[in-house]
This record gives sequence, structure tokens and C-alpha cells, in this order.
Amino acid sequence: MNRSLLFILVCLLVSATLTCKRRPPALEAIDTIDRRSNLPLGAPINRDLAQIRESGTLTVLAPYNSTTYFIYQGEPLGYEYEILRAFAKDLGVQLKMVVVTDPKSLFPLLNSGEGDLAAARLIPPTPAEGEAPVSFTRALYRTEPALVQQEEPPSKAGEGAEKALQPGPADPLPEVDINARLVTQPWQLAGRTVTLPEQSAYRRTLLELSDEISGDVHIVELGEQIQDETLAQKVARGEVQFTVMQKNLAELKEVEFKNLKVRPILGPSHGVAWAVRKNSPQLMDELNRWIEDKKEAGLFGAMYQKYFIDRRHYLERVTSEYLTSKTGKLSEFDALIKQHAVDLNWDWRLLASQTFQESRFRPAARSWAGAAGLLQLMPKTAKEFGVTNPLDPEDNVQGACKFLKWLERYWEKRIPDDGERIKFVLASYNTGAGHVEDAQRLAEKYGGNPQKWEDVAYWLLQKSTQKYSSDEVVKFGFCRGLEPVNYVTNILERFDHYKQFVVT
Repeated sequence: MNRSLLFILVCLLVSATLTCKRRPPALEAIDTIDRRSNLPLGAPINRDLAQIRESGTLTVLAPYNSTTYFIYQGEPLGYEYEILRAFAKDLGVQLKMVVVTDPKSLFPLLNSGEGDLAAARLIPPTPAEGEAPVSFTRALYRTEPALVQQEEPPSKAGEGAEKALQPGPADPLPEVDINARLVTQPWQLAGRTVTLPEQSAYRRTLLELSDEISGDVHIVELGEQIQDETLAQKVARGEVQFTVMQKNLAELKEVEFKNLKVRPILGPSHGVAWAVRKNSPQLMDELNRWIEDKKEAGLFGAMYQKYFIDRRHYLERVTSEYLTSKTGKLSEFDALIKQHAVDLNWDWRLLASQTFQESRFRPAARSWAGAAGLLQLMPKTAKEFGVTNPLDPEDNVQGACKFLKWLERYWEKRIPDDGERIKFVLASYNTGAGHVEDAQRLAEKYGGNPQKWEDVAYWLLQKSTQKYSSDEVVKFGFCRGLEPVNYVTNILERFDHYKQFVVT
């Protein structure tokens, strides 16, 4: 088997598509999508499963919200995100998340090829609503349309919700009087006004309800990129009287804002699914097969429990200072990391991603090998770079950055390309520059490019075998190559997530 075929086995670990510039533009992913808001719906491009596999990347269009995709305490999370990550892994490709801030642009962006799949708690249309411009997968889960109303005044919303309930200067609606009598039956909505996001799937639910009861339900649709969760907040504030949401999501908001009441159910249960282009039948078939297999294996049930049933952890996330999509903060050490990233001439979010990889922002973290602190310095390294107390965040980060700066100088002439060099620096921090140089020598001996991380990573992986760890060009012997290769990949992938939500 030739080397190019062997490399396919590790393509997930050494994706050539991940690049890292020293100072990327702030919020480049969000800026890109914002410029494409309100696009017309065009014909779908020709790109199906074979092309996705060939490219090595599955690109997903998604909003950031409390269940689909978000970053919490430095870690990318979300019900749909975690399931999609498992799908991409089984498919043998990288997962790339692209945040879409305008829900109306999801399907135009999907058809134009900006993504391969849309994930946004999507509700497939009923036959009565006509054919959709995209195709929908099998249901991820089922839920019902539920009315969300205010049971008590905003002062009763509960501790932890005060900040979210403070009206801001950009709030478009004045406060309205809330009728003290709760709606307990759908017919009681006759003559009432219900506010929905623009193009909500529940508009038809309310229109059908109007036909069934003696009196119209007045529907107000808000644009300006208003989503379900924002409307739940407005109901809690008393700015709007009623909205309709997916019941499982509404029940989470009821936990967050304790003055809300989720009742009654306004229609039959329905599926929530993903969307793909109509001319992607191979991707659709693979998704549907995989969804059924993983439902039987329990993945979907476990993820549903984590994100929709576990209310305690949900409340911890949405009230946390480190729910990054809301606050822009990753950890309590952001200022410290920013300060020392300047000395490195690094984007601070890259250093933050490395810090998460090392310790998950836990300053007291210790490894089995003796590494300690936020950036897991080994005792010898800590001493060499002037660290007296590795468990002190300031001391640890400054020492680690001195080490990183030394590695930058070490690789500067050897790897002239900035984007490539950062991978060699990170790998050397993890496993030592000697092992990385061994992999370079193997790459050069067997026809690879010793200045390309893709090639060097392949040979770093081979150093875990007897055949290549004892090769005559290898000076530092055996190396668990999977660890540094994963280390580089994970840090750069997480850095890409951070750029979606965190400013420089």
C-alpha cells in the first residue's frame, strides 16, 4: 500500500483545510454571513456526498442558540452540534460549523453551496403547506407547539434572570399590559395577539386554530433576526403577551424565566429535522440511514437527555458568565491570556484554545506525568523558563508563553510559512521538538515534504510503530504520535469555533 493510500486512514487527524494565521480578522465568519443576509433563493449547486467526502469537510449552517450550537466554558456544545460531529466522524470528514445570524438566509445559503446541511431546530412543512425548497431528513425528535405566556410579573422571574430581563435600548417593543387570566384552552386565544418570529412554522398552526375557534387569533411576525428564545425573553419581560415555541424548548425557558407558563398545547406533535439540498440524494440517504442506526444505538436519546431533559445543567449554562455566544467570554482568565498573547504575536483566541486543551481552564489541573497548571508545564520546563509556582495562573501562563516564544524562534527559519509553523510549534509543545524533527527526517527520506505539517503529521503517527521508530534517521525513538497530531487538530478546530463568537 503506498503512502498516499495509508494517509487516508489518518486524514481526520491532519486535515489540510485547517490553517491558522497569526492575526485573522475579528469575527471573520460572522461578518461573511452577515454580508449575505436576505439572499434570494437560487437553484441548488451540484454537490453531493461524493464531493463532500472528496473535500474532507462537511459544512453545516446553523444559528447559535442554547440547544443547536454554542460555546460554554470554552467548549463547543449543542444537541445538533454533537450529533453532527458524530455523523462527520463516521463519515470520515471534518465538521465545519458556519454561524448564520439571519434565519431567512439558511436555505439560500444552503442552495448556493455555503453549506451542505442546515441545522436549526427545523420543522418540515406539512403537505398542506406545499413543497419546501429543500429536503428534510428523518426526524431527530418529536415535539409539539406550545403557548408561552407570563404567569407572574417580571420581578418573579427568578434569581439569575435579572440581567437578561433588563430592557435594552435596542428593544423595539414597548411594554404591554398582561391579562392576569392565564390561557388554559386553545379557544381562549380568540381575539388575542400572538407574536412569532418571521417565517415561523407555527403561523399555519395559529391560522388553523383560528378556523377551529370562534374568533381570529391575531398574528404579529417580528423580523430583525428575532428567534424563539428572544421572544420567550420578551414574554418574560412583559413586552409581548404570547408566543408559540417547540414544547421541549419552551419548557427550558420556563426553567430559565420562572414567571413563564408553558400551556396549552396548540397542535399535534411534529418532527424536527435537518435540511439538505434537493439534489443531494446520496447525502440524504446516508443521513437517514445513520439517524435510524444511531437512534437504535442510543445516541439520540443520550443527547436529548443532556440538552432537553437535564434542566439543572441547562440553567447553569444560560446563567453562566461563560456562555460565550451571549457574553463573548471564554474563561475567568481571558484578560491574562490576552496580555501574554500580545508578547507571542498570537491571536489570543488561539492561546485560549491551547489553554482549554491543556487544562480546560483549571489552574489546579495536574497530569499523571507531573504537568501542572493552566498550560500544563512539566517541572523541568517550568524551572527552565522561570516559573516558581506552576499552579499560579500568572506564573504559569507567562512561563508557558516564554516556552512558546522559544519554540517560535526555534522553528522560524525551519518553517517559513506562518500557518504551517504554528502547527509545528504546537506539536513541539506537546511532544517535544525532537520527535517532530524525527518525523521531518522520515518525511524527507520517504518522499514527503518536511515543511508541510500534513506530511510530517503522517510520519509522526508512524513513530508509534517499531518499524519506523527504529529507522536509522530517527534519533528520539518511539513516540505516541496520535497524541500530538490530535493536539494540533483539536486546538485549531476549537480556535475556529472561538472565532465565531469571540472578538479579538
